[in-house]
This record gives sequence, C-alpha cells and structure tokens, in this order.
Amino acid sequence: MKRHLLYAAAMMIGFAALAPVAKASSLMHSVAYPNRVKVTSAMYHVGLRVEGNPLSQLSILVPDDAPGRIRFSNRVEVTDRAGHLVNTTSSFDGKRVTIAFTQPVLSGTTLEIDLKEVRTSDLLGRTWLFPVEGIGVNSNQAIQLGTARIQTYK
Repeated sequence: MKRHLLYAAAMMIGFAALAPVAKASSLMHSVAYPNRVKVTSAMYHVGLRVEGNPLSQLSILVPDDAPGRIRFSNRVEVTDRAGHLVNTTSSFDGKRVTIAFTQPVLSGTTLEIDLKEVRTSDLLGRTWLFPVEGIGVNSNQAIQLGTARIQTYK
C-alpha cells in the first residue's frame, strides 16, 4: 500500500514538473501626457505585453470614485512595438473604454495604447487607478490584466 502511494506521489511530482508554466498578459507602464490637471485634452498611454492566450478585446475601466470626472473620447490608437498601427474599434460608455481588435493579438506582442482627448473635471492632482481587463480568443470571460496608474498634478 505504501509503495503504491509512493509511486503515485512520484508520478504527480513528475507530471507537475512537465506541465508548462502559465504565462499571462500584463501591464508594463502607464502615464498621462501632459500630466497637469488644467489641460483641456490629455492623452493617457498604457503599455501591455500579451502572453499566453491571444487577446480579442481589452477594457480600461473608470475608477469607482471617478464617474463623471473623467471623460474619454473614442479616439484610441493602438500600435505594436515597431510602431505599426493595430486595427481596432473602440467605444466609451461612461464606465469603461472597450477596445476590440480586428485580428486577435498574439502572444509575444507588445501593445502601446494611446487614449486621446481625455478630459477631467477634477482640479486636484490625483493618482487614478484604472483596472484593465482582457478577453481571450474563444472566451467571454474577462480576466484582470493589471491596473494602469495615471498620476496628475496641479
């Protein structure tokens, strides 16, 4: 009996060692240009590294404490690391910016996302935390990719 348990444990350890390490997409950086609060139209920039499952859609959510104080336009530009434009459609419903990719974004791709014409009605310098979610190909389930941290100053 002990011998069977020992063999079973050894096999489980062996299979675990052979299993591939799961990779996940992640945020690399985020910043506002310019980062002053009195600017009438800023650009928020987010860098994302796609790993694992290809992405079909990306959402950037407005922080819970900011509805009505941050407004995004539908002017979103997405490029890859080489600067080539990635075809997308985008929308803003007051609570999230949704970016749908015309073609799935493959693992190993670095995306640079520019959210243009961002307006804030808050005149205080703040640190805004935007949750970022992605939806993989053949999936309807959003997964958390990270939090974009945007700092603005007086």
